[in-house]
Amino acid sequence: MTEYETRPAHSVVPPAAPPPPPLPSASGWSGAATAINALRQIPRPILLSLLPSAHSPIIIDLRDLTFDWGTPLEQFPTQPDAVSVATYSLKDDPRSLSRTAVGIDPLMWLIGLNSFDGTSASWLRLGDKFRLKRWPDFELLLHTPEQANIIKTLAKSLMTVEKLAKLSGCDLRECQRVVNALSLMSAMHRIEARNAAPTQPPRTAQFDTPTRGRGRHVRRGG
Repeated sequence: MTEYETRPAHSVVPPAAPPPPPLPSASGWSGAATAINALRQIPRPILLSLLPSAHSPIIIDLRDLTFDWGTPLEQFPTQPDAVSVATYSLKDDPRSLSRTAVGIDPLMWLIGLNSFDGTSASWLRLGDKFRLKRWPDFELLLHTPEQANIIKTLAKSLMTVEKLAKLSGCDLRECQRVVNALSLMSAMHRIEARNAAPTQPPRTAQFDTPTRGRGRHVRRGG
């Protein structure tokens, strides 16, 4: 089995066998963020497993957007050496995760913040405009006052990341990190820039489109 391959799940808990070693391009959270964004667009029941190096697996149920992890989010690894990602088909399996599962917003927030090293997420384009679509629960998000100010500024009108930095008085890279995180949370409206490239990220040797291969979910983005 390769990373992102789909197989039937007899249980919502992935098999105990160790996952395949991550590809070199899977360093940090950027590859995982790209995979999550792509998989959320697929109208099929999927269980997603994220395995940051030196940590236990994070299990995400994309049916009801919950996750289960035995580690407090306060111990979230912001710069893991690698994050291995695998998917499991949940067709005809009506069960959900354990009672300890919670909504994925706080997890998506942390993954989005710590992906792409302060540059634009792989599914966003230069010149895109953004506006807050729904207020995140600040009691659940691990955030700074600066990040809260950026989010509040995004609620005012559609704007580019550059305009967001100017209006909020915050660092451009920090604004981009927040935009990446809110986008991964599906908490923003996005208007593509005129003449922007298609939303689908470009293909690379490591990240292919889901039209290739049978019965597989494959990575997209950088």
